[in-house]
Amino acid sequence: MKYFKLLFLCVFGLLINCKSTKTISSTQIIESTESSIILDIKAVNPEYVAVHQLLFRGFPNSNQTNPLISTSEIEIQKQFPTYFKDFFQGNRYKSFITSSTKNSNGSHRIVINLKAIRLDLEQNSIIRKFGY
Repeated sequence: MKYFKLLFLCVFGLLINCKSTKTISSTQIIESTESSIILDIKAVNPEYVAVHQLLFRGFPNSNQTNPLISTSEIEIQKQFPTYFKDFFQGNRYKSFITSSTKNSNGSHRIVINLKAIRLDLEQNSIIRKFGY
């Protein structure tokens, strides 16, 4: 019985210490203009996080507070599966990143070309041209 209690405590202790840790990304807007947005992002895949947030969430306290794609993320990906498969899984989103450098604090400074990504979405009929 004594060994059973000791074994139970050891297994319980291991389970508590082996809990999964989730990485939460943090984003800070450095500069935002009509043609580009400069961000500091601390995440595992900062370029992906930046473009994904731009498309489907937007960036508070910037010129891009609204997402580029106003339709539901799941709905639009079902409507255009080949585009988004090529865009995210084929790493095509990286072509819209003007620069990506690692800062001394572990974050990444990323510059996204807003005009180019907006034009690409318009040409592929994902979004409508403004005013039409």
